[in-house]
Amino acid sequence: MSEAKRALITGVTGQDGSYMAQQLLEKGYEVHGVVRRSSTFNRSRIDHLHHDEHIPGQNLHLHYGDVTDAARMAQLVSAIHPHEVYNLAAQSHVRVSFDEPAYTAQATGVSTLNLLEAIRTVDTSIRFYQASTSEMFGASPPPQNEDTPFYPEAPTVQRRSTRTGSRRTTARPTTCSPSTASCSTTSHRVAERRS
Repeated sequence: MSEAKRALITGVTGQDGSYMAQQLLEKGYEVHGVVRRSSTFNRSRIDHLHHDEHIPGQNLHLHYGDVTDAARMAQLVSAIHPHEVYNLAAQSHVRVSFDEPAYTAQATGVSTLNLLEAIRTVDTSIRFYQASTSEMFGASPPPQNEDTPFYPEAPTVQRRSTRTGSRRTTARPTTCSPSTASCSTTSHRVAERRS
């Protein structure tokens, strides 16, 4: 029997991270999620995955860490040795991005470098998926493609734009597994909580 694929997900408690974790678990992955320590638990989106005794092998493992901590990210990548890394963590609140632009730059820009450096150090065959936002195109008229210029307006979006560098490259995540489709942007879980 072959070894289960391992995935590391930053932002696992967010909407897209929880959907990605669920999808990978359903495909038989061993999923490791990075969660930040905070004074309140923010795990409602993954509680059903982490505590559901009907999921074979309890393959969702949570690790404390912060993507702005390069040493911790390197430690996790080295210890887990994932086959795939999904960087879905970010400071995505536009108002907070104006209030705390330096932290936003760290959380949404430099953190990507932290993960890429950890992967480069541990094993360059690890596949990496970087989530971003269409808001980095700002006022560019749709449809956008690989040649569309960036016009970010909010600091959170400006920092995300730095993830792709100053030189434009392909928008397709060539290191992403095609078997892991992108996550829905509409959350039925939020709708269920409201009703």
